Amino acid sequence: MSELNQNPTLIDPDMKEIVESFLIETKEILEKLDFDLLELEKRPDDADLLNKIFRSFHTIKGTSGFLGLEKLPLITHKCEDILNKLRKGELKLSIRLMDGIILGYDTIRELLNKIEFEQNEDYDISGAAASLEVLIGEIENGNLLDETPLAINTTVMPNEFKSEAMHPNENTQGRADSTNDEIAKKSAAAPQTNENTIRIDVNRLDALLDIVSELVLGRNRLAEVSAKFGIEHEGTKYSKEFGEVAKQIDLMTTELQLVVMKLRMIKIAKIFNRYPRLVRDISKEMGKEVELIIKGEETEVDKNLIEEINDPLVHLIRNSIDHGVEGPEKRIKAGKNKKGKVTLSAEHLGNNVIITIEDDGNGIDPDVIREKAIEKGLITRERTKELSRQEVMALIFLPGFSTAERVSNVSGRGVGMDVVKTNVAKLRGIINIESEPGIRTKISLKLPLTLAIISGMIVKVDGDFLVIPLGSVIEVLRVNKNQLYSVNSKPVIKLRDSVLPLVTLDHLLTGKVNGKNHEEKEWQYIVEIGVAEKRYGIKVDELIGQQEVVIKSLGSYLGKIDGVAGSTIMGDGTVVMILDVNELFIRMERNS
Repeated sequence: MSELNQNPTLIDPDMKEIVESFLIETKEILEKLDFDLLELEKRPDDADLLNKIFRSFHTIKGTSGFLGLEKLPLITHKCEDILNKLRKGELKLSIRLMDGIILGYDTIRELLNKIEFEQNEDYDISGAAASLEVLIGEIENGNLLDETPLAINTTVMPNEFKSEAMHPNENTQGRADSTNDEIAKKSAAAPQTNENTIRIDVNRLDALLDIVSELVLGRNRLAEVSAKFGIEHEGTKYSKEFGEVAKQIDLMTTELQLVVMKLRMIKIAKIFNRYPRLVRDISKEMGKEVELIIKGEETEVDKNLIEEINDPLVHLIRNSIDHGVEGPEKRIKAGKNKKGKVTLSAEHLGNNVIITIEDDGNGIDPDVIREKAIEKGLITRERTKELSRQEVMALIFLPGFSTAERVSNVSGRGVGMDVVKTNVAKLRGIINIESEPGIRTKISLKLPLTLAIISGMIVKVDGDFLVIPLGSVIEVLRVNKNQLYSVNSKPVIKLRDSVLPLVTLDHLLTGKVNGKNHEEKEWQYIVEIGVAEKRYGIKVDELIGQQEVVIKSLGSYLGKIDGVAGSTIMGDGTVVMILDVNELFIRMERNS
């Protein structure tokens, strides 16, 4: 855009801080408003909720007007007029009124994007403004054409909603009047709450994390030196004091590390709250009735992780609604409730966060998956006979795979699933699929809580120490050499209901056997690792233990080494390589 179209206030250096504050606060309001509007569809008579939504629009109108904006205050004012009538009990929320408010909300979001990235309001609002003007005119003239009571075909239900909903028999006007004093009290109390929070540039947090990372390395080194000193000078005063100081620094470093990590943590609700609207729109488009149940929205994850998992979750939710949940008639015939359920949940499990998307739709039939993959030339029929049920299910992650019988704007389960796999693999995550045909499908994502300091499993192979990121480790096995088998000249072990292919580390790093003579021991350690839906077992000589390590780059001299994510420094000062399991798996697939 030319500078002539830019708003002078938005590009004034003296107003920069105020404009940035406006953008941050307005985006926060819109995030909450998105969720609140969906709640309003379920509880149109909730006076508290109506007042909350009204105040959100009113705040945006006031702050945008202060900055000398024109289009943003115009649209928010029109939405405010409709909401004012609703909260006073002069109108009942109808489908048409709800669509009008959401139209205004969407227009505000577009305007805010223009303001943030182009410093202007150069977005055509004439259509939205005209639609809202017609709606307001009909309201004022008392001849609103469509007063159909709100009866949505999508319910979005958080697992735990703490707002007090209005009872059906209460009088709306009476409830609205009775809450005025309480609203005033809440508004007066708000500044006291805001004093407990400050905004910090994320770059400063990153710098703090870097310092703590170095401190962790120093802590590990100190623990190693302390242990050696204690052995050499056992029973001396200095040995005892040195040990106590080392333990204290170890404890304080761990505490500091946890505090710094928590500073970067944000509630996963930040992205979960985007999906009720997504479910509403897709369900309407597909003519389906869907209830979205959200659980564990209080779960906290690293800010960088939040930004990366949005796209995979959007793909999975879209596919659950489109190709998972059946239409109302089909569900009734199958003896199900006509309203389908999609459950989105998050929980902590050790140093990982587990996100699951489950639907009670028609499930995934392994035979259909197998035939579709063969039909599209992605795999041979002979090869499919060797696959376990889990491996057949994993075929949906192949590029170009889809079970959709028609092309739609939403897609079928499979369209974009290779993108999901790629994005999750980049985050050192694991995908698991469980499905019962005709009953349900559950997809689980296991992701690390943070991408900076990781828990690693230290192993010894051919005399060298290596770190395997613990987020990629599924389990550790100790097997007898009699339990090792060969399928198509490739070593495997039978693991419960599946076959786990085995590789040596040199095979994993080079993509081929390098000729070393690996003598099979009587008992063998196997580390089962996984990325996305793939699984392999690595043969290792020794398990040294688990330790938190800091990923350090290899520097400009060594540059990028395939299969190595970086390095870390052990307590004795030894530099140890950290495996990039995702890259190693890609190489294995390429050479298989």
